[in-house]
Amino acid sequence: MCRTAQRLYVTASLLAGVVFVAGLDVCTGQTGSGGSPDPAKTVTIPTCPDCAAHAVIRRDQYGVPHILADTEEAAAYAQGYATAEDHGALLARAFLRARGQLASVFGAAYVHEDVHSRTLRIYDTAAERFGDLPPFMQAIVNGYAAGFNAYLASHRTEFPAWATLITGVDVVAHARTVLLLDFALDPRPWEESEHGGASNMWVIGPAVSATHHAMLLANPHLSWNSETPPLQEVQLTVPGVINVSGAAFVGTPIVAMGFNDSLGWTHTVNRFSSDDVYELTLDSSGKKYKYDGQWLPLIPHSMSIPVREGEQMRSEEHTAFWSHYGPIIRIDGNKAYAYRSPNLNLVNFLTEYNEMGKASSINAFRAALDMQQIPMFNIGYADKAGNIWYVFNARIPIRPPGFNWPGPVAGDTSKSEWFAVWPMTALPQLANPKSGYLQNCNDAPWYTNLEQPIDRSRFDGYLNTDDITWRGMLSLTILSAAKGMTLENLMAYKYNSELIIADRLKGELVSKLRAAGNQFGEGIDVLERWDNSTHASSQGAVLFLAWWDEYSNSTPQPFRVPFDSTDPIHTPAGIGDPERAVDAFRKAVVTVKEKYGHLDITWGEVHRARRGGLDLPVGGSDFTFERMAYRPDKDGKEVATAGDAYALAVEFGEAPSAYSVLPYSEASQQSSPYYNNQLPIYAHEKFKPDWFTERDILSHLDRAYRPQPSDAGGR
Repeated sequence: MCRTAQRLYVTASLLAGVVFVAGLDVCTGQTGSGGSPDPAKTVTIPTCPDCAAHAVIRRDQYGVPHILADTEEAAAYAQGYATAEDHGALLARAFLRARGQLASVFGAAYVHEDVHSRTLRIYDTAAERFGDLPPFMQAIVNGYAAGFNAYLASHRTEFPAWATLITGVDVVAHARTVLLLDFALDPRPWEESEHGGASNMWVIGPAVSATHHAMLLANPHLSWNSETPPLQEVQLTVPGVINVSGAAFVGTPIVAMGFNDSLGWTHTVNRFSSDDVYELTLDSSGKKYKYDGQWLPLIPHSMSIPVREGEQMRSEEHTAFWSHYGPIIRIDGNKAYAYRSPNLNLVNFLTEYNEMGKASSINAFRAALDMQQIPMFNIGYADKAGNIWYVFNARIPIRPPGFNWPGPVAGDTSKSEWFAVWPMTALPQLANPKSGYLQNCNDAPWYTNLEQPIDRSRFDGYLNTDDITWRGMLSLTILSAAKGMTLENLMAYKYNSELIIADRLKGELVSKLRAAGNQFGEGIDVLERWDNSTHASSQGAVLFLAWWDEYSNSTPQPFRVPFDSTDPIHTPAGIGDPERAVDAFRKAVVTVKEKYGHLDITWGEVHRARRGGLDLPVGGSDFTFERMAYRPDKDGKEVATAGDAYALAVEFGEAPSAYSVLPYSEASQQSSPYYNNQLPIYAHEKFKPDWFTERDILSHLDRAYRPQPSDAGGR
């Protein structure tokens, strides 16, 4: 149904329209424009004049769009339209970022980010490989773009002046930006940083479930930063084709974590090595590198970065170089260092997510994952047949043996080069364990189930991680003893803010403080009354974590008993340095009294969730299952900035029964009624119903409407 509305000739002005990126051809050596405008190129702006008549957006009482359409293209159109309604300015910025054009609007501070994006060819690859998407997915991403354009055209004043029309390529490029730059690609070869990101997942089988139905708890943890596209909640229904509900990254026409009539899945961030650095030897000209006795050319990739300075624009010229391995990170004398990743050319992860959402059985779901287009993430799965499954989904290169892979590897020989990734069958996974549960809290796969652990020796050589979080330790403690789990239990456990560090150290700390004399009487009383949690009403958590920060930063061995991978629910434990522990508590008492006036201040008096006019006490910390990170605000309070980004609890009976919460709510447009209406639900540690059936949707409608039709691409 989508058709070309107009062909825009892109002018030198970055703000005139969508920019077509002429790509760098590594094989031919032709230099592309690096994401900068090319007046010789034309841009096809997709419209879908029939889509509006074939889709309806049904907003429930919390603003969640339940989209019903006759085709997937029309559903994507409606989703693009609804997302523009909820997140127009944020989404326009995200598309700008995907094109490598942030500096053209926000100034010189963003030149580095634009250069990095263009060097990695985030947009270029989306443009060049757009034809690799199957036709139905091309229609979906073009339909999404047309829906965004239609809303932009009819609500121009809601957008910043620099917001432009988009194409399906922009949608794919934005998805690549999120999946690759925000998650999958290892940034450490480029800069002194690592990706964050954390999450919890529980998968409950019939053996543990009170109803003998499988259940799933999805709980990704992400930034609440307004510049970062958050998750949105959405249901996409095309009768006879797809009916899926859950969370999608804003700007993507799929559900990334969620459920359908038969099954559900979720993600957590996993840790592994997929990217490598090759050391190349250059010739005297510095333009060629040695490979198997031959000299291959470094391919220049020129880019002109427009930079806004007040009302003026200037350009910065940059050149990146590519080898056949990938982009050059740096050149040092006659050595160049090339970045190689199996993920740089990916474009079909949206197709894989689409197929996951359509799957009706574990075999169909596994077949979707066999595409291996999603570059990372642990995946937890449950279905109405009672199956539960975990897989450490990753694209890990099959590296030749005999090389020092953590460091730069000699790139002058094909003997060190890898060409494929390990297949899905070679990745750690576990299905239907007898003890009836699977869990991951960004832990190594060996901790998925205590009673039936995955054999790590099978993966020696390409997966050597042994990480486990405090959340994972608590998770295993709860699940290894769980029986008769209900959906209500699942929702309650999601808000568990027990500090397992306190469980292991507080009693001994109190004993050491008593032995040190009467100087700590008030502090001891606060600790003994405290419930060892960071619930908003808890008194003692502020003091204890002030002590922990002081103590753990003052000694290299805070625990007497080190971590033992065979006993993750009891280790590490014990105070390793009693003298420093006592001294740290003395300092913590002074700090807390100076900042807050009294030692028994509640966690929620200090820690707040603020959005719009709401200012609410909130629980959770970086150490607890209810994970939350904070930054100090002007008034001395600690304000939530990252952590719980979405929570879904679903039980798979004859029909799925689901509850969810999106803490920052469905919209980032402050004028929206859905801007902060879910924050009180989250702050009070509750869930809202996740209405899925037609009967429930129609019974809880806020409004239903068709998106406006697109005309000539939104003039």
